[in-house]
Amino acid sequence: MQRYFGQIITNQVLLGDDDIFHLTKVMRARVGDEIEVVSNEKVFLCKVSKLKPHIEIDAIKQIKENHELKNHVILVAALIKGEKMDFVLQKATELGVGEIILLQTERTIVKIKPAEKDLKLERYRRILKEAAEQCKRTRIPLLYRVIDMNSLKDIDAQVKMIAYEEESGATESFNSIIRSIKDKQKVAIVIGPEGGFSEKEVDSAVAAGYKRVSLGKRILRAETASFYALSVISNHLERK
Repeated sequence: MQRYFGQIITNQVLLGDDDIFHLTKVMRARVGDEIEVVSNEKVFLCKVSKLKPHIEIDAIKQIKENHELKNHVILVAALIKGEKMDFVLQKATELGVGEIILLQTERTIVKIKPAEKDLKLERYRRILKEAAEQCKRTRIPLLYRVIDMNSLKDIDAQVKMIAYEEESGATESFNSIIRSIKDKQKVAIVIGPEGGFSEKEVDSAVAAGYKRVSLGKRILRAETASFYALSVISNHLERK
């Protein structure tokens, strides 16, 4: 069943223009069709009651479910080229991330110019919303800022890690930190760009409270590193 994020006021569903277009033109909704709508992180079963002259959707009942991680997980992802960044945003959402912070580093090829920032972030947020709908989440991950390495210290998290390819090959340090995560703690994992971090950048992150971790004996692509790290974190948190 198709899911949308919207608002429900006195059992009437309010959707954005893009969602109405998708529902009526792409999904070709008919009177009586049922959809799911998330409003204030609660899921409702809803029914299309009218199509013309404008669509009307009624909320029928709340659906009890919880597909979210117990902990707020923050992915701090260096900007990478083209569709790879889109892919990271999509898959991070599917893996339960609560927030994504974009990172510009010494070796970041992609740069977001100030004049382009708002449009770029708005496009990225659309990707997050669509991914959250597809994987039946009740929250859309936060994405509202682009930072540099000096701002890592300002991230509010109790568990902080930075993946570094020069760290020793065993993943024990990574797994040990993950096993130590307590309920309600915020967890931040920093993933570098295609060219990796410089040693100076890693040292500055360590000084800001981040622990260096290895993601294994093989050098992973930037996007693969994000998927791997979030998969391991998500797997642990969902076993608790």
